[in-house]
Amino acid sequence: MHVGIIGAGISGLYTALLLRREGHKVTVFEAADRVGGRIYTYRFTPQAKSEDIYFEAGAMRIPRSSLHSKVFDFVRYLNTHGFAGDKIELIPYILDHENNRSFFQDRKGALQDSKWATEAGLPEAYRNKTPQQLLGSVVLPWLSILRQDFDNGFEKLLKYDEYSFRAYLRLIVGWPHEVIEFVELFCSQTNQYDLSFTEIIMQNLDFDTKDWATVKDGMSRITQCAASLVGSKNVRLNSRVDRITNLDNGKVQLSAQGLHQTYTATFDAVVVATPPSALHSIVDRPRWSFMKEQSIRGAHYEPLYKIGLHFRTRFWERSSVNPCFGGQSTTDLRFRWIVYPSNDLGSNGSGVLLLYSWMSDAAKWSGLSRSERIKICLHDLSKYYADEADIDVYEQFIEAFDITWSAQSCGGDAMFLPGQFSRFFEIAKKPEGNIYFAGEHLSKHHTWVRRDSQANASIRYLHTLNRLQGL
Repeated sequence: MHVGIIGAGISGLYTALLLRREGHKVTVFEAADRVGGRIYTYRFTPQAKSEDIYFEAGAMRIPRSSLHSKVFDFVRYLNTHGFAGDKIELIPYILDHENNRSFFQDRKGALQDSKWATEAGLPEAYRNKTPQQLLGSVVLPWLSILRQDFDNGFEKLLKYDEYSFRAYLRLIVGWPHEVIEFVELFCSQTNQYDLSFTEIIMQNLDFDTKDWATVKDGMSRITQCAASLVGSKNVRLNSRVDRITNLDNGKVQLSAQGLHQTYTATFDAVVVATPPSALHSIVDRPRWSFMKEQSIRGAHYEPLYKIGLHFRTRFWERSSVNPCFGGQSTTDLRFRWIVYPSNDLGSNGSGVLLLYSWMSDAAKWSGLSRSERIKICLHDLSKYYADEADIDVYEQFIEAFDITWSAQSCGGDAMFLPGQFSRFFEIAKKPEGNIYFAGEHLSKHHTWVRRDSQANASIRYLHTLNRLQGL
């Protein structure tokens, strides 16, 4: 069979490799000028010949848990079958470091400090507890249920799927509004608790992992290695699919706009490996059932904003107060999180701090120019370091790169609203004739790089098609 694949993110490339391994021909269409989708390692201008200065503008870490074991299997597969120069080396990703701090109302303190609740003026019953302890009292029993039997546990989660996590905390647990806001501020992002109860529990399940990994020299090595194995002649960059046509003989025709020409080809089957938002740019495509279209139209993607600030030194590691070697600090400032790099720890060269925000915190950046965003980030970062007289972020600053993922065709992270797992999850996965679907939104573990189970399901469907057609 010849299969057309729309999207050269991790799902599209993985699907292409599966099909190639089974002897099928593939053509992958990618609208951007690079592969990877939301895996995107951005490189800054090195300050010395020996430097390779980068940050992860997209996916940046992989939990070392059984839920993500297939990702590590995939890395081993790429290293076994890929080219020598494409080898992927995993290094530890440091999620938390003992010197990471929280910044709340112009005061810096320990991440897990029971005094924060008192400073926020919470009711007496909720004082002398850290934000993490308060959240854990609600979440940990659910994580235990999921670990005992994930499928059965997920069915139990769905009984509350119509609730937002905020509504669950308010109506089922009985927390006052100010306690919910307090825990959300320290443990999440603004208005993220308005997402579905199911989504937030699943997010906490993935984050409740001790050991983490990232890729030396950048996460993009994964998708670059995968693309090399698929073959450059089989991946068409700068090729935005603008037409999908079902033909009378059961085949599917794709038309893509390239830089200088239109490319049209007919395929035995097509796999759509893009987020639903990317379908919006396809000018003409088949229309499917009412609820299928609603799943495409309504699946919620949270805004994400990331900015990498390139500094002359890794001053956060040389701090006289709280040197941070990896991990992250939480703040009530406009960028919300400071992420300290886990690569090149202790090096003498320049370095990059990643400032990160989601949901409403991320959406607020989109209306500003890049120069305004950089100005605000440096201003707020200088407030964070105001207690350390030997650190001048303005003097240290070299350059910046940022990305507002909601402005990209692939959007942010799939993070469902209340009821969307119940309404959309199954219908979104359903094939439509010889058109199949793969991607992050079709996994129960949203936001993560995972070797997509729906891609595997699509391949099984395609094998059935193959046998039926006698190809």
